[in-house]
Amino acid sequence: MKRLLVLAYFFPPLGGGGCQRTLKLVRYLEPNGWASTVVTVRDPDYWILDPTLLEEVPSSCEIVRVSALTSQRLLRLLGGAGVRLEERQGARRAGAFRALRGLQQLVAIPDGYRPWARAAERAARALVAKGGIDAIWTTSSPESAHLAGLGLKRKFALPWIADFRDPWVGRATYAPPTSWHDRRHRALEAEVVAVADRVTVVSEAMAARFRERYPALAPERFVVLPNGYDPDDWARAARLPESEEAAHDRARGRFVVLHAGQLAHRPTVGDLLAAARRLLDESPARRETLRLRFMGGSEGLDDAAVARAGLTGIVEVVPSRPHLEALAAMKRANLLVLLGHGGDADTQIYTGKIYEYLTSGRPVVSVLDEGPASDLIGRSGRGVACRPGDVDSLSAAIRTPLAAWERHEIEPDFPLPAPAGGWERQRMARQAAELLERILPRP
Repeated sequence: MKRLLVLAYFFPPLGGGGCQRTLKLVRYLEPNGWASTVVTVRDPDYWILDPTLLEEVPSSCEIVRVSALTSQRLLRLLGGAGVRLEERQGARRAGAFRALRGLQQLVAIPDGYRPWARAAERAARALVAKGGIDAIWTTSSPESAHLAGLGLKRKFALPWIADFRDPWVGRATYAPPTSWHDRRHRALEAEVVAVADRVTVVSEAMAARFRERYPALAPERFVVLPNGYDPDDWARAARLPESEEAAHDRARGRFVVLHAGQLAHRPTVGDLLAAARRLLDESPARRETLRLRFMGGSEGLDDAAVARAGLTGIVEVVPSRPHLEALAAMKRANLLVLLGHGGDADTQIYTGKIYEYLTSGRPVVSVLDEGPASDLIGRSGRGVACRPGDVDSLSAAIRTPLAAWERHEIEPDFPLPAPAGGWERQRMARQAAELLERILPRP
């Protein structure tokens, strides 16, 4: 069996959507002839944790954990000193985090995880020197992981895939404070994509952006490796007992609109609040039944924002849950909502969550600018894609299933959409294995 060296900051017991792509890659590469060694973080320096994901790591996978003084670890230390900027599984102070990001963008290039990436590269060098490593895989964010891959490639000349879960230049939080910072980021990105044997991205739109930016590079260097869903996750989630929250919703007769996952850098949440307020103004009785639930870490949606929208008692912000519990909550919800970042950030990526939404059987409403995610929802036949700022369309998209529920009509439980046969994470892993085989040196 060949062995892949993976450098990934976001890996269990850390949680959140950023872990799923790498975890499923490692899990399903094994049946395709590739075992993995993952170099990741030692300290749980992130606000979302999910230790249950460790159960999915195959026994053949070696995990090497390294420690460094990253910006996330500094937050942990500040918390220990009494400066509370965030709560585990819960909320972040948006204003404080904006200030911290501004400082980080000024002094840390490419990101505040660079000390971890240096430690990861040192550990990876020792592993490669011992032998038995056939290829290297780095994944971003953080982008500094690719700088570690760049150093390893230059020293050992092993095949290297740089995996971009999000754009580097142009991602939602990309805000270089000066033109010098922008030039530096662009130069580092260009260096990575020129040296990597392949660059994998999550959508055709993202690949097209890279090809346009680097016309001198062969177009086949940029490979679309989509996110997806794992049917086994849905099977295991179905075996979970009913939660107290679900029993409470059922007993009280609640219509639950659920946003599952982190709520950060999404100004479109304002449209959702405005639409919910409009629905309540139409029928004040809905205050007893309508619930807008945000499950996961939240940045920027606090009690004051909810009160300003007149939605106190309607909006519920609950902590992040283990992945399978989150899936079970999706399956029980009456309507799932997907919020985009708005603007250019929506034009390139599919979030991993979109595939779980679309295979949940529940209707989906999104607030997204035109792009691959919006197109996918529209093609699926089980959701409505609204544009940011269009509160009329968003209100109507929620009103339709809500009014049907109020009339006691049977709610639809959608079968899997036709494309779902190609959305499985197992398929993504097979594609990755084929890609790795193509870039291995010929005997």
